[in-house]
Amino acid sequence: MKRLCFLIICLFLYSQTNSQILDEIDECFPFQGYFAAVKKDGKWGFINREGVQVINFRSDLVVEKGRQNVCNTEFESTIHPVLSDNRSLIKKQIDGVYYYGYINEKGEEVIAPQYLNASNFMNGFAIIIKLVKTSVGYNDVLKKEITSTKLEEYIIDVNGNLYMFLNNIRNYVPSKNNAPPEFHSKFMAPNLVAVKNKRDKWDIYKF
Repeated sequence: MKRLCFLIICLFLYSQTNSQILDEIDECFPFQGYFAAVKKDGKWGFINREGVQVINFRSDLVVEKGRQNVCNTEFESTIHPVLSDNRSLIKKQIDGVYYYGYINEKGEEVIAPQYLNASNFMNGFAIIIKLVKTSVGYNDVLKKEITSTKLEEYIIDVNGNLYMFLNNIRNYVPSKNNAPPEFHSKFMAPNLVAVKNKRDKWDIYKF
């Protein structure tokens, strides 16, 4: 009887130390910092280093390869969502156009989708592309306002505050395939950013 009780206790302890946390995962990736991306049934989420799922599986996390817009091979080679600086990119379609924003490590929306493109955060900052519409007149025949649309790029902080204007304003013509406009700037280091100028050359700024 004592041996049976001892065996039951051992089996219980073994089951506790080898408990299954998640099952039937389609894809899982190495940790980047404190979080790792996992995929199930076409949706993505994140777990922490204790194996706890901190962000439930969802379909709006951004996973496009190479759109992180940093000179960092670890980020540029990713084919999964990134949770960096407690921020992860999400996208939402509004009137047929995708806009990008961010959630935090709890899955809460902290910066609403409002940008035509946005990078992952690195060292507390990200680069975003804003659509700016300016009235240039009024068409009396069509009875409608005539507007000019341009793109502006900024560096933002983790709260969505505009930190630095990147002087590369350009005209905007929507893509037929609904692809986001390309960045004309990229992070070089924690406090350096490269900005493409009108001569298609790069200017480097410290911020």
